Amino acid sequence: MSVADNFTDFYSGTSFVFRMAVDEYNSERNWTGLIDRYWLIVEELIADPRAKQLPFMDNPLPTLGMIICYLLWVLLIGPMYMRDRKPMDLRRVIIFYNLFQVLLSGYMFYEHLMAGWVRGYSLTCQTVDYTDSPLSRRMFNLCYVYYLSKLSEFADTVFFVLRKKQSQITDLHVYHHSLTPMEAWILTKFIAGGNATLPNVINNFVHVLMYFYYMLSAMGYKIWWKKYMTEVQIIQFVICIAHCINALVTGCPFPRFITTLLLINASIFLALFMNFYIENYRRKSKPAASKLTTDGTPTIEPAKDVSGVQELPAVEVSDVAMVAAITKPDQNTQSLKDDPGAEQSEDINNNSSSRVELEKKPMDETALEGKPELECEGSTVEEVIMETVKEYPPQDTNGLRQRIVLETAEESRTGSTKMVELASG
Repeated sequence: MSVADNFTDFYSGTSFVFRMAVDEYNSERNWTGLIDRYWLIVEELIADPRAKQLPFMDNPLPTLGMIICYLLWVLLIGPMYMRDRKPMDLRRVIIFYNLFQVLLSGYMFYEHLMAGWVRGYSLTCQTVDYTDSPLSRRMFNLCYVYYLSKLSEFADTVFFVLRKKQSQITDLHVYHHSLTPMEAWILTKFIAGGNATLPNVINNFVHVLMYFYYMLSAMGYKIWWKKYMTEVQIIQFVICIAHCINALVTGCPFPRFITTLLLINASIFLALFMNFYIENYRRKSKPAASKLTTDGTPTIEPAKDVSGVQELPAVEVSDVAMVAAITKPDQNTQSLKDDPGAEQSEDINNNSSSRVELEKKPMDETALEGKPELECEGSTVEEVIMETVKEYPPQDTNGLRQRIVLETAEESRTGSTKMVELASG
């Protein structure tokens, strides 16, 4: 058995390593030595020898440490630090960061195609090339760049924390950003190429669109295709699931254990993104859809009762008092006599007017003498009003054009009733 040859027989390899571990334990080795022995076995049998000299690739502890620090900052340290501080203005930083991610994702997408996927890779089954050929080395280097890019994406959540956008830090967001660096490390360490890189190609294409969207949003543009970005991500995981199932069913000589892990991971992401899509788009569209009738025609809500009279801005108290004096002179004159010190009133919009002393413009009783009920012989109602307006001209209303609408007086035994209505012209 050659476990190092693409590591296709995982179950035989596992049994071999397990028996060796039991033998080591029975030989009274301590646990530290046993772990070291295990890691040497993994390095010798499975790991890509080209990854040994690269930073962070010797063992998974540096990557795990960075993930733990990321989670501590996002979930504990960051929110506590920003609790009593104002959100930081990182608009320019975010614009340049998103531009960097767009260019980096575009570069990786191109390299994935040139290093294999348009140079002879099979879409149904592709094993890993562990030789040091130019294309194999190019794909390996690309996998390492992909790993570093996933570490750089920690900044997404850091920016959310510094800007106090806690609503953006969802379970899906944290799960995605904390898991993908470990996945990329495993990819580079053990399987730098083959079937495992197809999800990377699609992911790079999606990230070009996604970070371009973020960049435009940070620049102030209103983007209408946010919903379709989520749909593209859902399609991405559907393709990955179908690709993994095909590899398992057809007996592709790619490590079945890795294929199974990729299948489980893609299924989890599909469920999370579907839940996000339903929560943010489908359920929000239901209230709008409920307004449609069963035959597909929109329901028409009854129009609200309106008076047909536009609302006026604040009018000086002296003008209102003048009109009130015309309609009810006796009551107005009596109120001025009873309360000559009245200083404040409200206008027709329920807005408190400025302090105005009503006694500064008292109603001249002689102006209404002989016509207490607006029923003077030889004079019409309109003439009486015009004479009164000339004697007490209204103050300037800043260009507001007013008209006095008079309804025909209904003459009765007790006199006539007038209704004066103000409307904007």
